[in-house]
Amino acid sequence: MIPFIAILACAAGTGPARTSAIALTPDERAVCAVDEDAGLVRIWTPAERDGSIREIAAGEEPRTLAVSPAGDRLYVTCQRSQTLAVIDMAGAARIAEIPIGGQPYGVILSPDARSAFVSQYAGGYVEGVYRPGLVAVVDLPRGEVAARIPTRSRPWAMALAADGRSLYVAHYLSIDGTGFVTEIDADRLAVAREIALAEDPDRGDGRGGVFNALAAIAIHPGGRRAVVAGMHANVRRGTVLSGRPLSHKTTVQAALRVIDLETGREIPEARMVSSFDGQAVAVPSAVAFLGSGELFIETYFASSDFKIIRYNERGVAAERALRSLAPGPTGIAVTRDGRTAFFSSRWQKSIARVSLADPRDPKRLDGVRATIAPPDAARIRDALLFHETRDARMTANRWMSCGACHLDGGIISDGLVWDLTVPGETPKVSNTMDLVTMAGSSPPFFHRGTEGVATALERFVRVFHRGAGFAGDGGPETAAESSEPWQRIVAYMRSLRPRPNPHVEGAMPRPEIRESAARGSRIFFDPAVGCAVCHTGPAWTVSGTGKPSVFDVGTGRALDTPPLLELWDTAPYLHDGRARTLRDVLTVCNRDDRHGRTGHLSPAEIDDLATFLLAPYEEAR
Repeated sequence: MIPFIAILACAAGTGPARTSAIALTPDERAVCAVDEDAGLVRIWTPAERDGSIREIAAGEEPRTLAVSPAGDRLYVTCQRSQTLAVIDMAGAARIAEIPIGGQPYGVILSPDARSAFVSQYAGGYVEGVYRPGLVAVVDLPRGEVAARIPTRSRPWAMALAADGRSLYVAHYLSIDGTGFVTEIDADRLAVAREIALAEDPDRGDGRGGVFNALAAIAIHPGGRRAVVAGMHANVRRGTVLSGRPLSHKTTVQAALRVIDLETGREIPEARMVSSFDGQAVAVPSAVAFLGSGELFIETYFASSDFKIIRYNERGVAAERALRSLAPGPTGIAVTRDGRTAFFSSRWQKSIARVSLADPRDPKRLDGVRATIAPPDAARIRDALLFHETRDARMTANRWMSCGACHLDGGIISDGLVWDLTVPGETPKVSNTMDLVTMAGSSPPFFHRGTEGVATALERFVRVFHRGAGFAGDGGPETAAESSEPWQRIVAYMRSLRPRPNPHVEGAMPRPEIRESAARGSRIFFDPAVGCAVCHTGPAWTVSGTGKPSVFDVGTGRALDTPPLLELWDTAPYLHDGRARTLRDVLTVCNRDDRHGRTGHLSPAEIDDLATFLLAPYEEAR
């Protein structure tokens, strides 16, 4: 390891860049932030006397943005629209939408601003082959995608070196228990190397786990290190797996990893666990260095606060300050001198300006807040209950909330399998359910097919979150069914809707897989196979229709029939995650033909059936 002082010399030029939901204009007179729920970009110029903000329609679900060096253009990724919006700053209007596809999330401009790098969370098809992750290279003068770089699945946040030659892409969810950052050679437009971020062992106190939910990455101003903000998910702990039950403290923790960019390797001894060092915090959302890089700042979406931490490679989250923010902070923009920061809030629809002149005592200077329409206000009220860890009814000491495992507003499952066994009770090793799937088919809810979801949730919050619960002062768990807070949380879960499926074009499978999916549909609806007996209706399940829906399909437990929605993004499969792929569901996990009669199918027929399951379509019914 090189001494810390050796990496403080700042790189030439404008410094490294990173993806963000909020950004300053080059002259630092205006700040721009996305509102993913309203489909807007808000621009605030603090120096203007009236303190007003401009609101510009960007597209459906804008996520991150980048301002051109001249300050005349704003580029915004819109995840549901699957576009890169181009906004004219002077005219305060969207002037173009560049089709991207694959649920674009992050955007970074090249140093000459002629190209934009855009991460495609859902990947896409390149030369007829599906790639689970892509980075699109957009020719901005021509307004079109010039190239696509295949990566591992779920590329998310990005950071670009100061010289513009190396792009670092964090993959949101871990892959087979390992977090990944991909380094892309921005000159050759090719993957240079992959940087593995290994699981941190549980050393007995509960800290540690798989590095997951990699929400942000920032390059140190010296150019030789990068920090990645995410969470440790302690999936090895549990009554069955280790004899040590999970608790609110040991399930997930805000964590930070440090990468040596010269060697392309993590520095394991530099791992920081912010939840254990100082005040507990939950669900990191952004990270940025201040000034020369001696300090960095990290925001936490579920606990609604930020920490200022001294950069070090000793593995200590050397906390200099902790301050509360408006609910749901999504991004940080910092002035070049590191003395002022701006924070965006998803749920309050606000931008706050904070003085960092004294890093040990940050002070809020001012801010601006949008007017929220009543329908949105009701949903935001429900979302706060779902996410907020500052609510003692949800958790003790700000550790846990529904949003700690059901990520990105509840839309993305953490992709993990947990030992949720209560000591002395029936073992329960459970795959994290996809709430978007449940929203499209419930009730019943959960693997057991429970009609009354609030009772089960109340018990979970009391046992695992160590929260007081929402059923009233010490009331029975069954009182939760009539609890207004639980009704609001359930209403929020049922409001969630899937994002675009990369295997679907319009309402049909994409042309690249259409023939295979058509063959698969014939197998699916073949009575000799029997898939359609249980998987039918709008959500492709008999659950909730009044027909029997609870069966043992060879897993040893009788459980509710799940929908066949979002299968492309919800591996592993089955209630305990034993099936890593759809092919495993149909073959190695169905040797007795209890989950449809598939034993007689050829390997090619299995492939066709799996293709249909990725993109089930109405015309096939």
